[in-house]
Amino acid sequence: MLGSDIELMPDEKMVLASNPHWFYFWKQVAAAAGVIGLLLLLSVVEADWLDTFLGWVIWVAVIVLVLDLVFAYFQWKTTRFAITDQRVAYQSGMFRRRGVSIPLNRINNVNFIQSVIGRMTNNGVVTIESAGETGDSVFENIPDPEKVRALIFAQVEADEQADSDRDA
Repeated sequence: MLGSDIELMPDEKMVLASNPHWFYFWKQVAAAAGVIGLLLLLSVVEADWLDTFLGWVIWVAVIVLVLDLVFAYFQWKTTRFAITDQRVAYQSGMFRRRGVSIPLNRINNVNFIQSVIGRMTNNGVVTIESAGETGDSVFENIPDPEKVRALIFAQVEADEQADSDRDA
């Protein structure tokens, strides 16, 4: 499925896996509203040369919008955020892939931010502070960021307990 699944390590269990929130497509929705506005403008304008010019502009806008929507969909489909019992992982990209994997025992703090619109759509930004060279990892368009934060903390606590039990 387009390389969108995060591969698990041996004995690793998936706790949460998701694509970005649907709000990821807000730019395409705004562009579609603009194209609809152009169509409405064309329906009320009566100048022949302007109708022709606006007609071509609208066709170009529709083609660009459809291509952008297809590209954004495949980007969305190939972007994954996951929490396992051993790490937090993120992968994105269709052709050029990038990813980050943060072991639970390296996580120092987890923060989330939700704008007013983010609160209405239950979407936000999750920032993970970890011990390591990369520092903070910022993940945007995370569905239900408060729940994600709580799940990460629960997994960190379970990982610490498992380490403590192994040491005993």
